[in-house]
Amino acid sequence: MKKKILILIALLICGFVAFGLINLVVEVPTSDSYASLTTDTPAMKQAKAIIGAKCQMCHSKDPGRPFYAKLPGASAAIGKHVEEGTQIADLQQLLENKGADEVLLAKLEQSIKLDTMPIIPFIALHWNSKPTNSEKQAILTWIHEVRAQKYSTGLASAEFANHPVQPLPDAWPGGVDEQKVKLGNLLYHDVRLSKDDTISCASCHDLKKGGTDQAQFSTGVRDQLGGINAPTSLNAMFNVLQFWDGRAKDLADQAGGPPLNPIEMDTTWEQVIGKLSTDTELTALYEKVFSTNQWNDKNITDAIAEFERTLITPNSALDKHLKGDKDALTEAEQMGFALFTEHSCATCHAGKAMGGQSFEKPIDPKAYYAFRGIKPGEAEFGRVNATKNEADRYKLKVPLLRNIAVTGPYLHDGNITDLKEIVPIMNDHFVPKLNRKPLSKEDIDKIVAMLMKNSGLLNGEQI
Repeated sequence: MKKKILILIALLICGFVAFGLINLVVEVPTSDSYASLTTDTPAMKQAKAIIGAKCQMCHSKDPGRPFYAKLPGASAAIGKHVEEGTQIADLQQLLENKGADEVLLAKLEQSIKLDTMPIIPFIALHWNSKPTNSEKQAILTWIHEVRAQKYSTGLASAEFANHPVQPLPDAWPGGVDEQKVKLGNLLYHDVRLSKDDTISCASCHDLKKGGTDQAQFSTGVRDQLGGINAPTSLNAMFNVLQFWDGRAKDLADQAGGPPLNPIEMDTTWEQVIGKLSTDTELTALYEKVFSTNQWNDKNITDAIAEFERTLITPNSALDKHLKGDKDALTEAEQMGFALFTEHSCATCHAGKAMGGQSFEKPIDPKAYYAFRGIKPGEAEFGRVNATKNEADRYKLKVPLLRNIAVTGPYLHDGNITDLKEIVPIMNDHFVPKLNRKPLSKEDIDKIVAMLMKNSGLLNGEQI
């Protein structure tokens, strides 16, 4: 029996060696769709070549299949790795989009810096699959090139110019129509958008409460309670999509939802327009903005969206730190931001608003919701409610961390009020295992201390 085991072990070793030697010659295969991807800069061309040779076999929905893929058991194992790999990062999609995905760029960057890819089973069969230092630097160069071109506000100091988190701009790029903003401000605070004239946009998104109502669930007409925590309207213009499940494509689309929602405002546009059109002063402003006195829902939501584009909150202590002010944060708070980056928080919470750029789900949804003591329902199903794509089940939009000190309670269910409780939950349930590092109580305290210095100025006044 012992002899048979030794023979089996020897055969396995010989097999791995044989596969490794063959793979050194044939290299990692690429699919036709990957090979046909166009590149528009030398840095992208180099990154594509390296990713194709080292990564795309697991991080692509259309991967190249190795010669051993048809062997017994291999197809299932490869399929599992491809499924897991693309769930974490579809690098072919990233290249197809010319790098236009802040979160995927940050995830790729973090894995390179932590040296956690590729996984050991892949290296065992593909001895040359581990990127060299020069190859890592080449991919980082492309990432930084894309970030500078597409996402930088140009405000960060040299130290943070390539960081996934960028300082907020002082105003909406390209400017806004001031008259439309004035109209939108009035409509944002107008209770006539609700059936019984009791609820306005500001009821759930109070600018004096961080763009929220600081309640677990918002109260609509007839004292009805909603079923999901109201996200902040501050800096919401930087969200890739609106609502927790992303069902609204932009701010105007989002503004059109609550008036028709039976729990929130429970009205019709005909009713709203009937009330607004009797207001001669407001109608005069409306006509000045839209060159017509005929009210319609498209213009109403357009004006509200224009107002919301002014709800940017720059110049927090963290922003000042990113801009190079060495005294903006204490030493502990600076360490908190470094830990925030080191522990992969800055991957999903990338961008100017520190979130809102992707939809994420727990590594193990069943374990996460069991830990939280929640039986998943429609609110937890998230993105799938909008896309009907089963792969999107449990994906929720990453919340914004700007002004987080005043936007609690937290998470989509509003069940947690203490950030010190949330930080380890995110680390344990949302950071991929290979990139996950343990957090000490002191680490958590420093990260939270930094987050508490993340509140900026709204129209020149401190949030």
